[in-house]
Amino acid sequence: MIDRELMHRNKALFILICAFYSIQVIINIFIEGLESVFPPAFLFIVFGSVLILLIHKKIKPKITMYVTISCMYIYFYYLLSDSPYLVNYLFMWLALPLSAIYQSIRVVVLAGIASIILTLYAFFHLHEHIFPNVGREDLVYLVLFAVFIATFIIVAIRKLREANAKLQQLAYHDALTGAANRLQLKDRFDQLKHKHVDSIAALFIDMNDFKEINDTYGHEAGDQLLVNIVSRLDGVLRDTDLLCRLGGDEFVILCADIDHPQLEKLSEQIQSALERPMICNHHVINVSASIGWYHTTEVSHTDLEMLIKEADRAMYRAKGVS
Repeated sequence: MIDRELMHRNKALFILICAFYSIQVIINIFIEGLESVFPPAFLFIVFGSVLILLIHKKIKPKITMYVTISCMYIYFYYLLSDSPYLVNYLFMWLALPLSAIYQSIRVVVLAGIASIILTLYAFFHLHEHIFPNVGREDLVYLVLFAVFIATFIIVAIRKLREANAKLQQLAYHDALTGAANRLQLKDRFDQLKHKHVDSIAALFIDMNDFKEINDTYGHEAGDQLLVNIVSRLDGVLRDTDLLCRLGGDEFVILCADIDHPQLEKLSEQIQSALERPMICNHHVINVSASIGWYHTTEVSHTDLEMLIKEADRAMYRAKGVS
């Protein structure tokens, strides 16, 4: 989970906590009067202030996440100790589904363990107040309830992750070749600018005579050829490089922290990899490519469209020479 998304979830959970707490306060005031709100309200104000500070100062989001979960259960422990009512015990169980907002199995497991610990505390130390008509032998059902809820949430998170992974694959990758698409290219470019890399470069690759290959061998062979081209290119790129299919037979490779000699070497490796014959739909096909690249150290003043346009111009100059 990226930090920006985690920050949004910290804010969302804090808002939900405040909303649920406000509802509880209103109900308590209506039933028991204003004096029923304090002293637990003081603790809530302290924890709320800490969380506001962490969120506002953008402290490491993962730390804020664990602090938020911890504050919830510490507050419920104090609430049960101060007001040992069944309604407060039931209110405690909201923390477990609320923890699912992070879509983190570890957080849900920790919340489940904390819920069981508070259940044991309430059952053995506050039994006469909260469970006066519940036998000691029924404790196992309360524990199993926590296990069931936590398991259900974990299964739901796993299913949601699988669905998100499929959606992200569709959103950020070319359906035919599996290479990155324009959306992922833009995201990676923005990430590189945010990281303040020393240099950034784009290589523009255009396959020569690809239309003739489609006309001669058929579009199925042409599609297989594009898949093979992406596989060949992936074999020569660094782990930090990103290969993007712009469309048709045009590709862009986005590189960071790379110099001119390394770009020249990478271009040569790409040409060498693509010049080896490829077998597509039982046909041996020879291909070649025109490659142009643009490199800059003025990363903060560069935009993606300009970077691609300059690399495209360099590719057409190379094509004219060849």
